[in-house]
Order: sequence, then structure tokens, then C-alpha cells
Amino acid sequence: MKKFYPLLTGIACITLLTVITSCKGGDPAIARPKEDLIVGKWSINRIQLKVYYSGALAKDSLVPQRPVPENYVIFNANRTMEYRFNKTTSDFGTYSFVGTDSIYAIIEGTTYKWKNLLLTETNFNVLNTTTSPSFPGATLDAYQTFVR
Repeated sequence: MKKFYPLLTGIACITLLTVITSCKGGDPAIARPKEDLIVGKWSINRIQLKVYYSGALAKDSLVPQRPVPENYVIFNANRTMEYRFNKTTSDFGTYSFVGTDSIYAIIEGTTYKWKNLLLTETNFNVLNTTTSPSFPGATLDAYQTFVR
């Protein structure tokens, strides 16, 4: 019987370790709905603009940041928002979730159709695809990276 104690002790330890590691909780952000994750203040970390003509990339640039005093977006639980980038005053608007991967933001009368690329507790990345009179005949992709 004494010969089996080390074997039984080893099996018990392996079993205990297996139970402990398999029972640990997953990422709490996965369980939280996107409506809760988005609420709060996010710093605008980066805006990247890509310009396409007939599907070919013509220009890829980062929009320079000149925070006065900071660049941020605030999403409130009541679906209102505040957006400030490179200016001393904020723009205000509303937002709503559309489908499983989009957020429509209406800021000062302009609608932005943001495709949600990533949303976690600390990172939020969106893509807005539009056209602009500044680039006739082009498609513009604006990537925004928000962080907290």
C-alpha cells in the first residue's frame, strides 16, 4: 500500500490542478454587452485616413493631433455623446447600435456610420467609409482608435 501513496498523491495533485485551471473565469469583457462597454470617456489616440480611387490606395496618412487641451469622445448611457478633436469646443450628438457590428453617430447633424472593429475595456477601434467633395470620385476610409 505504501508504494501507491506517491502515485495517488501525484494523481490527486494533477486532478486538483486540472480542476483549478479549468474553472477560472473567462475575460469579463466578453460577458459584458457592448452597450455597457462603450459608455464612458475615451481618448482619441489616432485617426488614420486612407483614400481609394477605383479600389486602389492613393493616399494613407495619419491626421495630426493638436489637442486643445485634449482629444476625446464621451459616450453616455442615455445614447448622447460628446466629441472633441483638435479644437477648444466639443461637438454633441447621439449614437445608436445598428446590427451586430455598427454604431451610427449623429454629431452636429452629420451621420457617421462606424463599423466596430474592436471593443474591449481599454480599446475601441472603428472604421467610417465615406466619399468627400475634397476627393472627387474617391472613397475614404477613416480609422479611429479610442483608448482609456
